[in-house]
Amino acid sequence: MSYPGFQYTAPRSVREAVEVLRLAKERGKGAKILAGGTDLMVQLRERAVTPDVVVDISRIPSLTRIERMGNEIRIGPLVTHSMLATSDLIREYVGVLSEAARAVGSPQIRNLGTLGGNIVNASPAADTIPALVILEARLILTGPGGERVLSITDFFKGPYATVIGKDELLTGIIVPLPPPSGRAIFLKLARRKALAIARMNLACMLYYNRQKEVFEWTRLCVGSSTPRPVRMTEAEKALEGQPFTDSVLQKAGRAAAEQMVALSGLRSSTAYKKPVVGDLVMRAVRLAVEKG
Repeated sequence: MSYPGFQYTAPRSVREAVEVLRLAKERGKGAKILAGGTDLMVQLRERAVTPDVVVDISRIPSLTRIERMGNEIRIGPLVTHSMLATSDLIREYVGVLSEAARAVGSPQIRNLGTLGGNIVNASPAADTIPALVILEARLILTGPGGERVLSITDFFKGPYATVIGKDELLTGIIVPLPPPSGRAIFLKLARRKALAIARMNLACMLYYNRQKEVFEWTRLCVGSSTPRPVRMTEAEKALEGQPFTDSVLQKAGRAAAEQMVALSGLRSSTAYKKPVVGDLVMRAVRLAVEKG
């Protein structure tokens, strides 16, 4: 089927979709994947992208599953934000991902937008990505040569840039079950309370040992602040093995802010973002400890 400017195809299986992508790559034609369409349809309308082929994967049923497999949860890339927000499995085991999904856009966007699209679009402001980073998620990419699995942090090259091949399709997100002792928080800072793109967001997971009165381990990721999603390892180091005190939290906040600047460089937004990153880290850690 053809539409003005591009060919449209709707494969019924992963194998068929990958074959379409392979042929498009061989012929030198640009192909775009259509899942929920919340980003792509806008880009097509504004001519921000001009693909030769649009591959609609919404009719592949195997890509809409959420299931537990041993010590992991497997999520299909066509799972919508609404499905993540309401899934009993997600809320019970990886609730921070459910919290992040609830923060996405409007009900209409959450009903249409997919987790896979949020990942592959690689927007620095994507709400689900910091949660996936602290959950140490892995991605399954399927191409003509089969599957390859890589860490979510290795998937991104920079803003709106990833390592996915032109003939590859994201076919699964693997989320290991986090330690049951962990407590997690998702925070979002935006210009308004709803229907907003994040100015900054943060996902935090930690275990504060109340008997020893120290942080045993922490995982922190701040979105919309670094060229690609990374753990705030300097802040994590500042917390681990330390007591829950204001001075420790302040040290962790400063460490996160300094790491952000080191990764992003000095920009016009640095004067705003640097103190806010520190404050968000302190707030998230405090809320996570209080949650447990």
